[in-house]
Amino acid sequence: MTTHIQSIILSVTMILVQIGISSGWSSPYLAKFTSGNSTELNISLEEASWVASLLNLGRLVGAIVGSIAVNYIGSKCTLLWTLVPMSLCWCFIMLAKSATCLYIGRFCGGLSLGMTYSSFPLFLGEVALPEIRGSLVSFASAGGTFGLLISFITGSFLDKVVSAAMYLVPCFFLMILFAWLPESPHHLVRVGKTEKAKKSIAFYRAGVQLEEELDAVTRFVANADALSFGKKLQLFRQPAISRATLLIVLLWSFNQLSGFNSVLFYMEIILKQAKAEIIEPKIVVMMVSAAGVVMSIITIFLVDSCGRRPLLMISSLGVSLSMASLGVYFTLMEMGHDISQLQWLPIMSIFSFNISFFMGMLVIPSTVLSELFPSNIKCIAACFASVSGAISSFISTKSYQPLISLIGQGNVYFMHAFITILIIPYAYIFMPETKGKTLQQIQDEIING
Repeated sequence: MTTHIQSIILSVTMILVQIGISSGWSSPYLAKFTSGNSTELNISLEEASWVASLLNLGRLVGAIVGSIAVNYIGSKCTLLWTLVPMSLCWCFIMLAKSATCLYIGRFCGGLSLGMTYSSFPLFLGEVALPEIRGSLVSFASAGGTFGLLISFITGSFLDKVVSAAMYLVPCFFLMILFAWLPESPHHLVRVGKTEKAKKSIAFYRAGVQLEEELDAVTRFVANADALSFGKKLQLFRQPAISRATLLIVLLWSFNQLSGFNSVLFYMEIILKQAKAEIIEPKIVVMMVSAAGVVMSIITIFLVDSCGRRPLLMISSLGVSLSMASLGVYFTLMEMGHDISQLQWLPIMSIFSFNISFFMGMLVIPSTVLSELFPSNIKCIAACFASVSGAISSFISTKSYQPLISLIGQGNVYFMHAFITILIIPYAYIFMPETKGKTLQQIQDEIING
């Protein structure tokens, strides 16, 4: 692996760390701001639900903007521009004196999130050699999990001004770095800048046969661009592509309706509401996040050894049982039972939820997405998936507090458990197993239905 590629991976991973930090930011700070005794800012639970959910509304817009930007300005420039809304996110949070500033900041963070996931896999795929492409994308994705851990630790000990300022500084360094990097050779070929494409190949892929690699990139771009955008959309009417699209949209929707965002954004608040005092809630949050980091690394190896479908089904079962046990605990609590001897249950439930989710539900939809669609429409399919995921996550997060008021906290977790358990029969019946198969074999199976 060349020094340039190592630098690129570190840089892209740092952007994913920023995404993870912005996603996990709400857990420690919403617990502080809704406690009623914060010296920085006090907000209501209704305002907190908007602070949590606006990240996903921004993600919806960012997914669309990012998909368009990749086609017009290239994957590298799109990654550069993701740092602008992320910087604004930390600026607004740092200066926030009211919930309104938090709303704007969280929306900007979501905009960056959506744009990042629309561009970083494509950028790494275009600049990395084929034999290391998958590992690089997986490694960079793990940066998001590490960012969650950082946000939980810093959020527990630092005020919002100090932490936001600390998160803001790396954004400026990353802007300088990405401004210096050449655009991917695929985009440069697409816009007719052949000489710059050669320099880009020499920069990112030192040691390869320059002319042969340029020819391969040119042929790939020609095949991908052979159809207009309208013609590519028409391909989604084909039964095989329609089935694959429905599968991806439902997997991404199930993923968000499992309650992951609610647990992620409100984890410390949930533990405080559960009166789990045997371990301090903020310590539990950090331990849970650390377990998630370890599990995300292990999953890189499990995906290819266990297969996509079995891993997703096992993961879904674990998530569903975890949410059900959390529902049992809060139902007993709401019924007035003595739960002092069961304080371990919500802690273990959240641990189990996090480990189970990172085991399969987090990565399998993205993995399957990269395998089910032809290369010339994969970007559009990714946009559909990202938009459906953003809509589902916004609905799930925004409805969390109102549903608790309407049907009770225990029933909310039972609802998430029921939705998640549906993944098991759905995956078993409709999801093809893609482990160890070539992309052509996968396409043939989809077409033959």
